[in-house]
Amino acid sequence: VKKSRGDLMLLGMLKDLKKEELEKFKWFLRDRDVLVELQPIPESRLEKTSTCDLVDLMLQTYTEKSVEVTKKVLKKITSSLQKVSGSLASVSAPQGSCGYNVAAITKNHFVDKHRVELIQRVSNIEPILDELLKEKVIQQESYDRIRALQTSQEKMRELYSGPLKAGSASKDVFYQILQRHERLLLNDLC
Repeated sequence: VKKSRGDLMLLGMLKDLKKEELEKFKWFLRDRDVLVELQPIPESRLEKTSTCDLVDLMLQTYTEKSVEVTKKVLKKITSSLQKVSGSLASVSAPQGSCGYNVAAITKNHFVDKHRVELIQRVSNIEPILDELLKEKVIQQESYDRIRALQTSQEKMRELYSGPLKAGSASKDVFYQILQRHERLLLNDLC
């Protein structure tokens, strides 16, 4: 079956979404406020769809408006992520010297992309942990457990295996804290 330009464009827009982001995308496809005059896709039809199946379903439901719908939904997701990160970090959209922005939800997060380098090179971990505790990214129990580890590499690995798995909002806060305490390292990684 030959794929149309619309199929390929939609697939290109959705293929890089992580599982969690794809689930958010499907959730917003059921939201009448996002779709305004269009019919939401029923939850039962979205529930177990893969990315490719979702593209087909959207083309069946919205035909030529599928790309427009996709852009609206991605914009809505971005807006909700900015609100979450804003409430956690007191800013609406984290911007750094690397040009990282929450709006780039289809891209790898800076914190994920530079995981190996950050684990190896972050040295000023104590004040970072203090701020993560203050911002409620980590709880007191995690804070105590991580501080008890011997090396900064062990502490960073523990952060990655726990609190930073929580999602984009926690990574955004971590990134902002890194900007304050490890600015030269971040500049070097860009």
